[in-house]
Amino acid sequence: MHWFDYCAPKGLEEALDIFAEYGERARALAGGTDLILFMERGRLEPDLVVEIPFCPPFVGMEATNSHIRIGSRTTMRELETSSLIREKISILADAASKVGSLQIRNLATIGGNICTASPAGDTLPALLVLDASVKLVSKSGERLVPLREFFVGPGETVRQPNELLTEVIVPLPPSHSGYSFYKLSVRRYMDIAIVNAAAFVAVNENGFITDAKIALGSVAPTPIRAYEAEERLKGNSISDILLDEVGKLAQEASSPITDQRGTAEYRRIMVYRLTKRVVKEAYERAVARNQM
Repeated sequence: MHWFDYCAPKGLEEALDIFAEYGERARALAGGTDLILFMERGRLEPDLVVEIPFCPPFVGMEATNSHIRIGSRTTMRELETSSLIREKISILADAASKVGSLQIRNLATIGGNICTASPAGDTLPALLVLDASVKLVSKSGERLVPLREFFVGPGETVRQPNELLTEVIVPLPPSHSGYSFYKLSVRRYMDIAIVNAAAFVAVNENGFITDAKIALGSVAPTPIRAYEAEERLKGNSISDILLDEVGKLAQEASSPITDQRGTAEYRRIMVYRLTKRVVKEAYERAVARNQM
C-alpha cells in the first residue's frame, strides 16, 4: 500500500473544508471494507484518507410522518437489527443482513455501499424499490439526488469530489404494500451476488396493483430499475401469465456479463425466475397487509 496522510475531523464543517481543499486527492473512510481493499490492490491511491465523523448528520436513524432518515455512517449490522427499519422498511434490513459476514456488517456502512457503486451492491436494489434519495453536501450547498439517478457506471456516481454523502432519505411506504428481496450467490455468506432482485408492490382494496417497482443488481453496469416490467404490473392482479410477462420484461431490461460467478445466459435466466419470485412474494405480502 502506498503512503498516505490520515485525518479525523470532528464535525461536518471541518470535513467539508478538507474535501473542498483536497478534492479528488482525498477519500472518505467510514467502515473501510471497500476502501482499504481498493488501496491494497492499487485501484485507489489517495493523498489523504479522511475519517468520517461519528456525529450528526452522519449517524442515527429517525422517522418523521413522511420519511426515514438514515445517517450515511450507519452500519449494515445496525440496519439489520434496527426495530425501526424492520418495522417500517424491512426489505432494507433483509438486504443488509446479506452483506458479507457478521464482522463485515459491523464495519460496512450504507453510505459506503452506495458510494462504492458496485453493480452487485446488496442494499442498492432494495433502496431503489424504496425510492430512496441521498443528500450530498459541499461547502457551496446541498442537493437531494434520487438514487435512481445517482449511478452512472461501475464505481461511478454523480457525486462530486468535494461532496460528502451525509444521509439517505427513504419515503415511508403505504400501509397496503409489500416488499421482497432475494440474493443469489454461490455461498450464503461472503460471496458477491450473481443476481440481486427486489420488488415493491402496492394494492387497493380489491387486490389490484396500484404501484410497483422492480430493481436488479449484478446484471448491468449499474443497479437498475425494470421500468417496463413495473408498468405491466399496474392495474392488474397477479396471475401466472402476468408473472411470465413481467419476468421476460425484466430480462430484457438486463444486460449481464459473463464472469467467474456466472455466465450472462445464466444471469438472464435467473433474472426471469427471481423477478417472478420477488414480485409474487411482494404482492402476497401487500394483500395480506391490506386485509389486516
